[in-house]
Amino acid sequence: MKYIVIALTVMLLVSCTSTSDFPTIDDPNVELTSIQKQYADELANIHIGDYIDYVAKQFPEMVVASDNMKNTIYEFTYQQQYLLAANSNNDETKTYTQTLRFYFINQKLAHWKVK
Repeated sequence: MKYIVIALTVMLLVSCTSTSDFPTIDDPNVELTSIQKQYADELANIHIGDYIDYVAKQFPEMVVASDNMKNTIYEFTYQQQYLLAANSNNDETKTYTQTLRFYFINQKLAHWKVK
């Protein structure tokens, strides 16, 4: 029983002092993976004129950002956590967010862009 308590105490102490799994970087725009690179395969599968349903299969988490009958905009968000190198004493986790916007006219893809 004594060894179990010691083992649990050691595990607790180690878990409290472990470093985070997030990268420490200087510039998230340069050093983190771009949304186009992360989802290159999915983006390669969609084309102008594809229907909303097909694009939604490639990006199931996309949500409606705007809908006015004829024109519809969907958004897909990609977030990455990181630590800023300039704040080496501060372990505050930052979030880098990139968004893909898909523009549809009459339910067909007209174009997409990174917002």
